[in-house]
Amino acid sequence: MNAPPARRRPWATLWGRIALGAIGGLLVAAVLFVGVGVSLIQGQATTQAKDELNRQAQAVAGIVSERAATALETGQQFSTREPIGNLEELAGPGTKLYYVGLALSPGAADPFGGLPETVARDLDPEVIVRDGSQIFGFTPTGARTPTFGAAAPVLVNGRYLGAIVLTRPQAAVAAAWGSVIIPVLLAVLAGLVVAVGLVLWITRRATRPLRDLEQAARKVAEGDLQTTVAEGGAEELDAVARSFNAMVQQLARRDRMAREFLMRVTHDLRTPLTAIRGHALALSDGVVPEDAVPRSLGAIASEANRLEVLVTDLLDLARMDADRFRVHLSPTPAADPVRAAADAFSSAADAARVTLVTEIDVLPEITTDADRVQQAIGNLIDNAIRWTPEGGTVTVSATGRADGGVAVTVSDTGPGIVPERREAVFEPFTSEETPEGKVGSGLGLAIARSLARALGGDVTAEEAPGGGARFVLVLPAEAPEGGDREPPPVVDGGSHEASPVRMG
Repeated sequence: MNAPPARRRPWATLWGRIALGAIGGLLVAAVLFVGVGVSLIQGQATTQAKDELNRQAQAVAGIVSERAATALETGQQFSTREPIGNLEELAGPGTKLYYVGLALSPGAADPFGGLPETVARDLDPEVIVRDGSQIFGFTPTGARTPTFGAAAPVLVNGRYLGAIVLTRPQAAVAAAWGSVIIPVLLAVLAGLVVAVGLVLWITRRATRPLRDLEQAARKVAEGDLQTTVAEGGAEELDAVARSFNAMVQQLARRDRMAREFLMRVTHDLRTPLTAIRGHALALSDGVVPEDAVPRSLGAIASEANRLEVLVTDLLDLARMDADRFRVHLSPTPAADPVRAAADAFSSAADAARVTLVTEIDVLPEITTDADRVQQAIGNLIDNAIRWTPEGGTVTVSATGRADGGVAVTVSDTGPGIVPERREAVFEPFTSEETPEGKVGSGLGLAIARSLARALGGDVTAEEAPGGGARFVLVLPAEAPEGGDREPPPVVDGGSHEASPVRMG
């Protein structure tokens, strides 16, 4: 059993990293929002404060203008402070009022009304009269923040006498908009908390299929091939889950096939070994008559050849799967390996009471590995003989192709192969029981196709015109070069134990 995985740090997991990235983005967005929001609020508050200050200055200037006009008409004394009263307090904290212009108050000696001279001299009567007011700003001596000001004209009979000036320090404006910041920050904080919670929940839910997949993969690694992963997540994760389930099903199928193959191979190995051991013991004990010794030796050689064929099949398939298989190419008359394979199985056909017919056209010369071509054709013929009932016929035909290659067809009059099984028969270790009860190792057709593809061709299964199965081996005019190793030896002209894989 594998040890359980160590507990990982949250930030080292995919869920943690996605969550941290999303939360980081939310924090940056919140900071930017607060910064931009505060700036906008501050700007808007400042603009509103200036507008309010300007309206107040115009209102006071209008009152002063009316009273001044009345005083001049009646000859009464007039002071700029009299009609104003407690306006400074009503205008807001920090607001100050100044009158700049002709002395309207008795005994007034300061033409700037207490406003700094440099500021008062910057007031432009033409602008004040034309626009109805003038908004400005200055920084008082010793102050750290600026002060806003608004000047409105005092007019009597259309004549400019001076200007009413209201000032308010920026600190007073900041105090006004500062009270808005706290609710904004609280709202941002509440939204951020909700957003973070949603991010954690969504990312946790989104990555749950990956955790399920990890647990399922661990179970498969421990040998549980019944494990599946449920779908129900994102489309991409569902696709991964389907692929994983298909992989596990294929592994389970391969595992079952491997077990069945081991059982068959064990039986196939034990049978000749038992025969060899029995004959060897009989010979060593001297119980075999002298005239029967050659027969016993022949039986030992025959069973040893069966073992060698089976082992060679396994080695061939293993080397092909490991890409360590190389073909030995040379110019070859295409008819030679076809005829040699048919001749090699003529006795097997006679023993099975099956008629073996050979139909070979005039074939071109091709560049290929003749021994491997003979081995592939031999496997197809052997498979056809196994599946053909007594009195049936196996036909081997070969024709040239327009591209300079050849096509070799092996047909039989057996039960045939159902369409949905015509690709499965080429899988290693796949075998069915023949009507006579024979079961092969499940390697012959797999090796035949692998050899064909190593030579640049292929083998396909079809239905024979008169019923039964037909295997078509197609070879190119020139086979491609293979790997970097010599091929394993071909045993006895390719008369391998083939895989009788059919559907009856």
